[in-house]
Amino acid sequence: MAGRFPGAETINDLWDLLREGRETTKFFSDEELDISIPDHIKNDKAYVKARGVINDAEKFDSAFFGINPKLADLMDPQQRIFLEIAWEVLEKTGHLFPVYSKKSPFMQVVAATHTM
Repeated sequence: MAGRFPGAETINDLWDLLREGRETTKFFSDEELDISIPDHIKNDKAYVKARGVINDAEKFDSAFFGINPKLADLMDPQQRIFLEIAWEVLEKTGHLFPVYSKKSPFMQVVAATHTM
């Protein structure tokens, strides 16, 4: 199992965060907000200027995954992180491409989101 979370690079880091009750939500000043967010939204009292931020999301190695760099720039950062985490799990479990490329092992990848 593997994962990356705001403030936690690994599953073990996540458990430490939870155990310690640390807050990892990043709160933004008006100057830090994306300029593409319309003023009427930014100034709405119900608008929360915060979100979870995953470190190094922009450090994707497109060549490693055989993806054109321009295409990688257009990809959703969550997709790039998903590829990195999937590869991490393969490494941790010993299912590396040179070993299994001709044996066609079964692999299942599950991604889930939960919104309220």
